[in-house]
Amino acid sequence: MPEKSAHKTLGLITSMLAWPFRMLSSFAPMFKRILFLTLAKVKLPTLSSSVQIDGPITIIGTANVSIGERSRISRQVELGTEEEGRIKIGENVRINRGTTIFAYDRIEIGEHTLIGEFVTIRDANHGISPEHLIRTQAHEAKTIMIGKDVWIGRGAVILPGVTLGDGCVIGANSVVTKDVAEGMIAVGSPAKAIRKR
Repeated sequence: MPEKSAHKTLGLITSMLAWPFRMLSSFAPMFKRILFLTLAKVKLPTLSSSVQIDGPITIIGTANVSIGERSRISRQVELGTEEEGRIKIGENVRINRGTTIFAYDRIEIGEHTLIGEFVTIRDANHGISPEHLIRTQAHEAKTIMIGKDVWIGRGAVILPGVTLGDGCVIGANSVVTKDVAEGMIAVGSPAKAIRKR
């Protein structure tokens, strides 16, 4: 009997304590949106309030990053700029979790582009001259241009100097080493255009 009574009491207490948490949970998405946007504005003071930041993101280096209106950045995204590097993200761009975008020169992403999870976009590589240690050599950077309405699949890698034309599609886990023409679907490592959309 005492055990049954203890269970009843525990049930009543936990129900009473859960009620305010249930009430607060309906406001949680709004609080999170405000929190993560505010944290991003610490590094990017001109960030528009129309941008949605879904979770913690990392902004490193010189923070020479602009993000267009109504774009949405998922959690665990890393945006980095070094030296003269800059990143320009257009309007209505969606960048999914775990993506890394890093510029020593320039990376531009056109409006309405979708970037899948765990994509890597880097405009620089270490020098590899055999006369010196790789880690001591300067980076060699080349601009990356990504057009409008592009879809980059999960896990893809976009290498320095690449231009992705408007409306092209990059398959999941592809490694893009050369330009992809407008409206083409490219897949593989290295990525090759296989057909028009």
